[in-house]
Amino acid sequence: MLLSVRDLTVRFRTHDGTVHAVNGVSFDLEAGETLGLVGESGCGKSVTNLAVMRLLPQPAGHIEGGQVLFDDMDLVQASEASMRDLRGREIAMIFQDPMTSLNPVLTIEEQMVETIQAHKQVTTADARARAIELLGRVGIAEPAGRLRDFPHQFSGGMRQRVMIAMALALEPKLLIADEPTTALDVTIQAQVLELLQRLTAEEETAVILITHDLGVVAGMTSRINVMYAGFVVEAATTPDLFARPRHPYTVGLLHSLPRLDAGSDEPLIPIEGVPPDLRLAPVGCQFAARCAWRIERCWSEIPSLEPLEPGTTVRSTGPGATHRIACWNPPTPEEAEAGAPLRPGFVAAPPPDEPAQAPKTAAPR
Repeated sequence: MLLSVRDLTVRFRTHDGTVHAVNGVSFDLEAGETLGLVGESGCGKSVTNLAVMRLLPQPAGHIEGGQVLFDDMDLVQASEASMRDLRGREIAMIFQDPMTSLNPVLTIEEQMVETIQAHKQVTTADARARAIELLGRVGIAEPAGRLRDFPHQFSGGMRQRVMIAMALALEPKLLIADEPTTALDVTIQAQVLELLQRLTAEEETAVILITHDLGVVAGMTSRINVMYAGFVVEAATTPDLFARPRHPYTVGLLHSLPRLDAGSDEPLIPIEGVPPDLRLAPVGCQFAARCAWRIERCWSEIPSLEPLEPGTTVRSTGPGATHRIACWNPPTPEEAEAGAPLRPGFVAAPPPDEPAQAPKTAAPR
């Protein structure tokens, strides 16, 4: 196993209280595998991976529990010197905004050469030759000349290509891509994603792709973890998740997107309500207040991530990874297709201090 995250818990101590950002997240990743992390903004996707890299904002951010095993080395307990040696060489990260990730007062050559020489005993000439080779591989024309340019002289898509080149410069075993196509137009998005997919396949690099775009993970990943309010609420292979979504939040995400195969008059079903306040310690299912399938148990007990088929032996990686959900009352396949409860007389359980309301019905299809 290349990466094994176990019960990772991250907290931020702020003047307004403690933010419960990540709450017992667990997942595994094999060499060469691509895992997608999806969910709305603030659900803990980026924080989970910043914790893996030990790059949480200080002094507020802290890993308060769990393990992050990379090649059997616990990164939570590793020294800062060990992490500096590991970052870039074994684990690399592409951040959301390349303009803020690249130093605006240094040329691309200075930044790439510094990255390479920080981890390899090579001459400046060899490091520069490697930088030229990498820029050429990511599709930048006349790479030798462009090395002398500053970041502001590149377009957004070209800056992202530079970030990909820098991330892959040392042939890391794991690449974390944090919404690498943010703020790029659709055509450039497709080019960057195709480039990322091709280069990581050539190097057999494992990838964690963080995004809120389900279309991106559909074509880029082999497995998907859906996160909500700091929890993984559904985990499955990519084909299985799209064919059989079973957590109410995943069902809501899929029904809030237009479908090209369903006709132009297919109604979208929004997810009502707002995410919970993460300054409050989690009690019960965090999605309960927005869920049409909630039952009384949801208000008081936090569901664990369990196999969709009870009694199934859990396999966490590979094409046969077990489909798991964290839900006390999952939708049936028919309800998932409709996007609403279909059981006669079913009423979503109100909060303990509120009266019950009339049941909601599925939108006509």
